[in-house]
Amino acid sequence: MKINRVRGTYDLFPEDLIKWQWVEKIAKSVYQEYGFSEIRTPILEPAELFSRSIGKWTDIVEKQMYTFEDKKGRLLTLRPEATASVVRAYLEKGNTSETRFYYFGPMFRYDRPQRGRFRQFYQTGVELLGAVHPGIDTEIILLLSEFFQKLGLKDFEIQLNSLGCSLCKEKYNKILFNYLKEKCLCKDCERRKEKNVLRILDCKNKICQSYVQEAPKIIDHLCPNCLSHFEEVREYLDFLGVSYSLNPHLVRGLDYYTRTVFELFLPNSGEDIAIAAGGRYDNLVEELGGRKTPAIGFAVGLERLIANLDILKEKEPSFYFAYLGEKEILKRAMELTAELRKNKIPVIINYERKSLGNQLHQADRLGSKFVLILGSREFKENTVILRDMKNSSQRVIKRENLVEKIKEI
Repeated sequence: MKINRVRGTYDLFPEDLIKWQWVEKIAKSVYQEYGFSEIRTPILEPAELFSRSIGKWTDIVEKQMYTFEDKKGRLLTLRPEATASVVRAYLEKGNTSETRFYYFGPMFRYDRPQRGRFRQFYQTGVELLGAVHPGIDTEIILLLSEFFQKLGLKDFEIQLNSLGCSLCKEKYNKILFNYLKEKCLCKDCERRKEKNVLRILDCKNKICQSYVQEAPKIIDHLCPNCLSHFEEVREYLDFLGVSYSLNPHLVRGLDYYTRTVFELFLPNSGEDIAIAAGGRYDNLVEELGGRKTPAIGFAVGLERLIANLDILKEKEPSFYFAYLGEKEILKRAMELTAELRKNKIPVIINYERKSLGNQLHQADRLGSKFVLILGSREFKENTVILRDMKNSSQRVIKRENLVEKIKEI
């Protein structure tokens, strides 16, 4: 019986990865321009890491995490997001100074598979730990904006809000609870009233959303320090010409966020599907056992992003080496192939004694744009034939000029 992939997952083939690798290349370039370095953390983490960081009463922890006991009874989780893992690694290494990380990798959530949502999905993002100035918030949002612009995506909307500090959130939770306590909400939000009232603002239920739209706004209840911080972030964004809109009901789905939060939407992504999101998490390092350390970051959903890219990225020119004749000719082809690869020229060589027609067919099936042909005549004359598979044109190249001529293509 055939075994199929797990529901909510998918395979990426070479033709798919052309666009993915192009996006990753641009992301790395932008990240490094801003002084970020790559970090790679395990997919498997202690379950407690996420229940303590994301929030015990969030949908991710309650409903979506892949959690299980290992053979020694330890509770482990396939990471549902990267921030907590990065903070855990930061603390485990003993960092204390300002640190800038970026990452790529798969995350896992038991969600209902649908457009833009998978059970295994990929994210890229940045985390900056150890800086509190509002200019840092601006820089992170600017970085995200520049990344999307370099991808050719200019028609996007960044929504912005502030959740304030822990004291602001505690004060606002009481105000929000008093507003909602007599309202008839969905089953989940009725439970959230008592457990985590702020999560109601993130509910997609239409009835709940109708009440949310009329709810008191958290930015109207910020303490003087948090209000000043948010106003300064906006001042710098305006100064740098970064376009954004205020969304007073934006809270994000993770409990660790404080102060600045933001989400990025594209016109075709859907009203409730953010392509990227992030914010400050100034208490998370301390909550996970470190000293109080301000921090901020964002994550980009790569599936959602790439689905909105219309740019057709083609493979770099690839070459197929066809030989015709005896073993000595094959050895020459192997020698030339090794020389091309040393010069960073991708080439596939055929080792079987097949007709030229069969080899050209195989080259076409493999997607090679050019075929190098070496037969007995070319072997004697120390030349190679270069065939363009698109228009079937051919030219003869001397062996000593082969690398130079191919690099000109």
